[in-house]
Amino acid sequence: MNKKELRKIAKERRDQLTREQVVEYTEAILKKLLNHPWYLGCNTLFTYVSIGNEVGTHALIESAFSAGKRVCVPRVNPGEDMVAVPIRSIAVDLKMGFYNIPKPRKELQPVSEKLVDLVIVPGLLFDRDGYRIGYGGGYYDKYLQRLPASGRTIGLAFRTQIVDLLPREAYDQKVMHVITED
Repeated sequence: MNKKELRKIAKERRDQLTREQVVEYTEAILKKLLNHPWYLGCNTLFTYVSIGNEVGTHALIESAFSAGKRVCVPRVNPGEDMVAVPIRSIAVDLKMGFYNIPKPRKELQPVSEKLVDLVIVPGLLFDRDGYRIGYGGGYYDKYLQRLPASGRTIGLAFRTQIVDLLPREAYDQKVMHVITED
């Protein structure tokens, strides 16, 4: 199967999870993440803002605020790149963008990827080597290429999003670690 077909199947499978399952699995995943040494040691966290049946990140963002971490979220410049933009409040600093994806207010300025210690990476599917299939824009792959060697990456996924092997392109970037509810 090609990536487009895999995306469609993965979205359908993820959308079949009940709201209760998403909440339960997200809590288990975030408990592991919040105790992970990479999270505990990071000063600047770059994470996606979850929507729909994605592994939830709102509690992660609030926990990072409480822990005194700088929290960055993505701003996608369509057709160009993605940058990490620091926020201080989900309610104040995020506005709804295309496809109802929350994005940081326009006046907030991005930080250099050199300042990001940990990137939490979304995906529709992850394989056992850490490669992923995202939503098809390639923005995370391009961003991860710019991370310094000290930058760490963790994918968050439900167990149903893990497969043995995914098709790979030369530009695909793998994550260093994937956390599931298991």
